[in-house]
Amino acid sequence: MPDFTPLHGRSPKGTLPFPVALTPGQERGAAMTNADHRIQILLRHVAVIGAAGGLGQGILNACREAGISFTAIVRSRPERITDMPSGSRVAVVESFADRPALVEAFSGADAVLTALGVTAATSEISALLSANMVAIEESMLTAGVDRILMINTLLTSLPGQPASRAMRFFSWMPGTMGRGAREQQAVMDELGNGAFLSLRWTLVRGALNSRGKDERPVASANWDGAANSWSPVSYNAMGRWLLEEAAANKFVRAAPLVSRKLK
Repeated sequence: MPDFTPLHGRSPKGTLPFPVALTPGQERGAAMTNADHRIQILLRHVAVIGAAGGLGQGILNACREAGISFTAIVRSRPERITDMPSGSRVAVVESFADRPALVEAFSGADAVLTALGVTAATSEISALLSANMVAIEESMLTAGVDRILMINTLLTSLPGQPASRAMRFFSWMPGTMGRGAREQQAVMDELGNGAFLSLRWTLVRGALNSRGKDERPVASANWDGAANSWSPVSYNAMGRWLLEEAAANKFVRAAPLVSRKLK
């Protein structure tokens, strides 16, 4: 079984403010001066797979706040991506098996962030991360990028461990929910079997939705001693955290829990 011990990365430079709860009258997104809410970064450009969805838009918003350019990777309807910072672009990649398209989309990126979910329109194998991890890995290496962050759910076990009871239950459900649970578990299983071994990957077991709180989440290696709650954060808050981790490399080859802090 591959070693999933977190690895620590390079010493970065520069800073990225993380917005926290604002008092009445303060402008949302104002830069914080407290050092506890600043992290050092190396990111200049990121590639975002699934950029048109809720989390994808949250990541793009975080990029705009931080002054990081991006490549927004979508399967269709590129017109959904607006407000493009300098150096940013949209890449239409209809299939994750299309290596040339992926190489072009990943070109110039310091990290790849995935914001993929299973919907009624994503039943094709070509749209699933779990079925195309070899193509994505090879394309990233060809493009010269080896850092990738993927989103999953708090309900999954660590890679290499049996599926949790909750994931087994949801996997049996019909429709999109069942397919989504099976896909999320399949990604975990592929990582446990050695997928992405040449990449610095992080699999985020996160709690997030459109109604989540726009507050800084807490990250823990696992449930033992964790300060995590089951409560979700907003898409924007998770997008900021993903950028932080893409630069900090605190949870490389690990699957941290990321959710609101226990009160």
